Amino acid sequence: IWSYGITLWGTAKPSNLRTIQAFQSICLYNLTKAPWYVTNAALHQDLKVQSINQTAITFYSRLHCKMHGHPNKLISNLHSKHLPSNPTRRLNRNWPRDLI
Repeated sequence: IWSYGITLWGTAKPSNLRTIQAFQSICLYNLTKAPWYVTNAALHQDLKVQSINQTAITFYSRLHCKMHGHPNKLISNLHSKHLPSNPTRRLNRNWPRDLI
């Protein structure tokens, strides 16, 4: 359900990502009624649910591949890792293209 915005949430600050990941883990615990000693990693592995970071990388990689052959030149220019009008220098900011 929340995966439509994951390409943006994937580049959020680590503290925000931890909050979202914690909420996902709590929901999985509640859905499965797992005991307290089951780790989050084991729960995700058994249910075959990806973590927030893995999901963000998967979805942005798909989006990046779709941009390559797009007929609109503005969208096809987004396919490159470095935009011509956007230099790579930045102050501790994350961009979706960093997930590739």
